[in-house]
Amino acid sequence: MSSVLLLEYFHAHESAYETASPSMRAEGRAMLMALFEDLRDLPNLRVKVALCASARAELAIDAENVLSVSNLKSLDELVGTAVADPKGAGVVLAIAPETGGVLTSLAQNFRRRGFRFLGPRTEVIEACSDKWQTCELLKRSGLPTVPTELAINVDRLALSSDQKCVVKPRDGAGCEGIFSGTLDDVRTKLGNDPVMLQGSVVQPFVSGLPISVAMIGQGEGHSPLFLPATEQNVEWADSGIQYLGGRIPASLPASAQSQLQQMSHRIAWALQLEDGYVGVDMLFSDGELLITDINPRLCTAYVGYRAATKHNLMTSMLQTSVGDSPKWKPEPLTFTCNGDVVTA
Repeated sequence: MSSVLLLEYFHAHESAYETASPSMRAEGRAMLMALFEDLRDLPNLRVKVALCASARAELAIDAENVLSVSNLKSLDELVGTAVADPKGAGVVLAIAPETGGVLTSLAQNFRRRGFRFLGPRTEVIEACSDKWQTCELLKRSGLPTVPTELAINVDRLALSSDQKCVVKPRDGAGCEGIFSGTLDDVRTKLGNDPVMLQGSVVQPFVSGLPISVAMIGQGEGHSPLFLPATEQNVEWADSGIQYLGGRIPASLPASAQSQLQQMSHRIAWALQLEDGYVGVDMLFSDGELLITDINPRLCTAYVGYRAATKHNLMTSMLQTSVGDSPKWKPEPLTFTCNGDVVTA
């Protein structure tokens, strides 16, 4: 019987669990429980969920499915606990933020110890965990993106002082740390702190329909599985942004659907995606699709995707159903970042 270790960072690392924002913890929990249920439904598969003491007390997961990872001080210790499990898994599915290099470190640690870590190549995870490197990757691949500069070089964007722009942490995850304002406002907020200036990127504010697409690697020599576009429900307030969920499918015109299909293939080619789940954020603006971010990990939209099909998407993640195309339900649905799903 094969085994999978499911690890959601905020529920596996005690200090991260205690300090995470309510929104990050809620999104992590929604994805964790959705994945656990889908993996548990697969025959001949043992599932272990890495949980710290606080998370274990709050989640109704049977003890036989729990790998206790309490009192850990580092990611190395977390990986070491998984390695020491006598009924350990050979496959790891991790949900983790890019912040602080957490996702990259997990991929490196597990792969170095012989685990199959479900995700893109480590160098791709590392590049896509840094919004500046992501922008450079997109430009080298000839893929359209929003003009981006390091905050320290914001003058290169040639923005007027009253033009609205967006500031993002280079290693941010979700909407954490993102804010907007006029160029003058942004300069004031960033100040002269070299850490902030080197650790942030600035983009002109672009209006449009925010969407995301997901793709799942299907192994060497196979095209990834492309999932339908999701229309993101995002809300700007008090200069910040909040992700509230989305709608499947996105309400895109036919011309954009064709453009999206071609771009998805180009992105997969640029990433050399053979394994794992990747979420790509885009804006449909003035008839053009612009890539705003690449998430080299499982994203919240998964809770919507799993409800939009009877196909167990974990069989695609584990590559036990390569070549099978999910049949998508005709009714559109909406989902929240907490995992609630409503059929429209």
